[in-house]
Amino acid sequence: MALVKWIMSRTVTRLPRRRGVLPDVTAAFVALLSFGPFGWAADDPEHVSLDTARMDAYLNAEAAKLRDEAWRRIDSKEKLESQRAQLHKEFLYMIGLDPLPPRLDLKATLVRTVDREEFTIEVLHFQSLPGFYVTANLYKPKNGVAPFPAVICGPGHDVCNYGGKAVRQDYAIPWVRNGYIALVIDPIQMAEVFGVHRGTHAWSHMDWYCRGYTPIGIEVWNAMRGIDYLLARGDVDDTRLTINGCSGGGHLSWMAGVADPRIDVVQPVGGTADVFTHITRNLQERHCDCAYFINSFRHDWTTLAAQICPRPLLIHNTTEDDYYPRSGYLAVAKRAREAFAWYGQQEATGVFEAPGRHAYLPVEQEKAVEFSEKWLNGSTREIRLAPFVETPFDQLVALGRKLAQHPPNINDQIQERLILVAHAEHYDSLPQWQEKRAEILCNLKRYVFRNMPSWKRDTARSEEYSSHYSIETEPGIRAGMMSYAPGPKGPPKPLAIYIASEGDTEVSSMWDMMKSYPFEGYAATVHVVYPRGIGSNVWDVKQTRKYQRLSMLLGRSLDDMRLFDVLCAVDHLAKHPAFDGQEITIVGKGAMGVLGAYAALLDDRITRVVLHSPPLTHRGAPIFLNVLRYTDVPQTLAMLAPRCELVFLTHEIEHFGYTKDIFALCGVVKKFRRCQTVAQALNLQP
Repeated sequence: MALVKWIMSRTVTRLPRRRGVLPDVTAAFVALLSFGPFGWAADDPEHVSLDTARMDAYLNAEAAKLRDEAWRRIDSKEKLESQRAQLHKEFLYMIGLDPLPPRLDLKATLVRTVDREEFTIEVLHFQSLPGFYVTANLYKPKNGVAPFPAVICGPGHDVCNYGGKAVRQDYAIPWVRNGYIALVIDPIQMAEVFGVHRGTHAWSHMDWYCRGYTPIGIEVWNAMRGIDYLLARGDVDDTRLTINGCSGGGHLSWMAGVADPRIDVVQPVGGTADVFTHITRNLQERHCDCAYFINSFRHDWTTLAAQICPRPLLIHNTTEDDYYPRSGYLAVAKRAREAFAWYGQQEATGVFEAPGRHAYLPVEQEKAVEFSEKWLNGSTREIRLAPFVETPFDQLVALGRKLAQHPPNINDQIQERLILVAHAEHYDSLPQWQEKRAEILCNLKRYVFRNMPSWKRDTARSEEYSSHYSIETEPGIRAGMMSYAPGPKGPPKPLAIYIASEGDTEVSSMWDMMKSYPFEGYAATVHVVYPRGIGSNVWDVKQTRKYQRLSMLLGRSLDDMRLFDVLCAVDHLAKHPAFDGQEITIVGKGAMGVLGAYAALLDDRITRVVLHSPPLTHRGAPIFLNVLRYTDVPQTLAMLAPRCELVFLTHEIEHFGYTKDIFALCGVVKKFRRCQTVAQALNLQP
């Protein structure tokens, strides 16, 4: 058994051919002890990459690593202060607000004022960006003297045609009755004017990750512009501002509290858990996109708490909240207390728990007002809620509710407007293009692939190869491999590496792609790599979405993990005894072909990329975090010139005129060509 464990721990695991005679007793013994839960051998190359247990364990381990790394970065007052400005800039980038949009005229419009016994409700709308309409209600006390303290209330995501502000009047009433101006802002999608915040969660808009877009970015910007509006009124005290809200409003409270230092007190309700809990409990299944920032810089909620510190921060949660379990918010609160202690402000943070499921309970609402009263007004009085009569919803609408005729707006296009995507420019000068290429490559490494592990490039050769095996690319992750090459005594040849697509098997479409007929034989040895999640079967939509969303929380994407698997396979095969050290061709269909192109961009040993039906843009696939901020598929393919030959097997070559122009500019237009088969590309030189 010790021998078996040693064999299975090796980076390359020998496996017998699935057809034919087992080569020796040891291999048979290994095979008998290594069957997966569905009856296939645990390292069968067509199945090993589909192992969800391995992927879950890997993500959990990476979540623990991020938790520890994020805290070590700021685990003293000195570290936090030295990092504070950088952390703030990184956070704004991760919500799509670096740089901040210009603060243009809000075009604030008061639609009507609703008169109530103790307060008035101003029904209004403003434009946080030109054409983006924000509908809101402002509650103003009738008693007291201006300037008043104020609170931004996030109503969360209740379904209501009149906007979340109408159905969540109870969030504002405790504040206005205690002398606060309360501005309740409709969240995107639950506003009167429709926009989308469930893009990746419900509709598989994974291109949002390519843009670096999360709807919490526009939510935060709306809150910041709401503060601009409040401070311009003249009746609000700019030194006494609170942000408070539940669920989606809890997300807003956290993230606006970090983004806008003008907020003096931060009180998220039902919106707190660290990354470790989000991943190990698979909380993404319950959460819409506004729960998350695109975690390129690997922050955690403990990082957010430290950035808010020493401004008062009270975390509210119910103890039976399935969306935000107790272990998740207590872990954040523990670190928050440590950070506040560095400033001698231990009492300025804490957790207020109430029994029950996900909700904003009256006892929490009372505590929220008491907490702000203590830190903004020096008051220790108890707050007790009293019944109130709801204002009819139709009196609270600013633009005629969701189904009304609204003015021309960009609310349903904000995911395409908030963050500008890169546009490929044409170049007449080779030095200009080379400068741009270097800039893009730098940005790819700095922002897109910044969290991809490094891989060892070792020219030492290994004899440890078989036809069917797997390699370990990251801890616990195995990529299936097939190698069809002569033994160590055969003549060395170039490498041809096929990146398998979903559903590819040894006897199906993969070999249809790689057949040599009518050529006598390949001018290369042939190898196949199955990146994680790719095999003869496929992860279903739910499983794939889970891994796409959880990977983002680690500052990765599922496709950049697959790209890393490919890079490891290339490095492994470059040590193959049958490789002549000259040419490496990488082949792929659809998104896998573009994955191969990125592998060639990052590993200069790859000399040819062969594409079958490649996507024209990253709006389809592959999905890399932030990539559209810097480049798109045609420009990335152009970056392969002059070193790489670029071969198209399908008509999409007609859509890559930009790429061809750059190849021509580099003096290698002959390396941009179309072939009908892979064998033709391998045997016929340009």
